[in-house]
Amino acid sequence: MENLINFFKGMVIGIANIIPGVSGGTMAVVLNIYDKLISSVSGILRDWKKNLIFLLPIGIGAGTGIVLFSKLIKTLLENKPIPTNFFFIGLILGSIPMIRKKALESKFKASSIIPFAITFGVLIALAVIMPPETNATIIRNLTVNSFIQLLLAGIIGASAMVVPGISGSFILLLIGLYTTAITAVAEFNIPLLIPIALGAIIGLIFTTKVIDKLLRRFPQPTYFAILGLVIGSVFSIYPGFTLNMDGIIAIVAMIVGIILAYFLGSDKK
Repeated sequence: MENLINFFKGMVIGIANIIPGVSGGTMAVVLNIYDKLISSVSGILRDWKKNLIFLLPIGIGAGTGIVLFSKLIKTLLENKPIPTNFFFIGLILGSIPMIRKKALESKFKASSIIPFAITFGVLIALAVIMPPETNATIIRNLTVNSFIQLLLAGIIGASAMVVPGISGSFILLLIGLYTTAITAVAEFNIPLLIPIALGAIIGLIFTTKVIDKLLRRFPQPTYFAILGLVIGSVFSIYPGFTLNMDGIIAIVAMIVGIILAYFLGSDKK
């Protein structure tokens, strides 16, 4: 049963990574598996059997979510962007009490406000950056140059994906490779997916090791930094609001997201 639950949690993380502005790391926090996910990936070689049992269903779920829902998410974002984004805003808002609780497990130190302010400020800055990928050329054939480009895209995208509040898709937009990546997934273009996947593995392992050390050595400042990233990410995906039928649906979607985040993120004893 736990493996099945982790599979579906992985699907949510995978779907989140498709959407520019939405972070797979944030969804892992929402689902209350972020710490264990970071620890398992970082220490995969220490206790590989135990970590693999935990990671495999999440990884398969994430891959399934990306492959099955890339076209659906693209359609929803094109036709119903406001309700879709408000649902994810609800998920993010619903996770804040849980992150705050983790951040305050030890006695509060005023200095922890500094990492919160820095990460919150970074996300606000990212929110006002207009993605330059307006006339980006879509890579369809694998060459030495495109292999290196896609490998780097995988490294950068996966590294960003691990950090709550930082969207791997948004970073790919900024470097002009989002359309290539999402098209390769939607068309299941294996030659293009291979360097992306290799880069993602490299980026994932490196970044998780750094975050794992921070969580172990400086838990409160790290959680306050995560809190700043998570709250700041709302501004990255806020699509605007108009009080019409789409607006009403968006409010309902946000409430559903908040409730869902509360139940998914609550500790099950």
